Amino acid sequence: MIPLHYAIIEHFVGGEEDCAAGVVAALDPDYGGYKMLTHRDVEEALATAKENGILDETRCDLDARGDLVIYYRINDFGKDMARRYLG
Repeated sequence: MIPLHYAIIEHFVGGEEDCAAGVVAALDPDYGGYKMLTHRDVEEALATAKENGILDETRCDLDARGDLVIYYRINDFGKDMARRYLG
């Protein structure tokens, strides 16, 4: 298995939009035992990837509890980096 942070980026390579909760749900079958697979840690990883130019924010919503949910999508630079470094 690839490292968790790489798996988070790889999750977006197909071009789909997703949020932290969606990433956690998608990666849970393979990474469920990892301490870093929490909503908070994945939100931080996504925000870091955005700041590094790999992901773009696509929209923001409020969930049922009124919490902010930020959605991301990989951009062309991110796709290129994923191809180069994740194979």
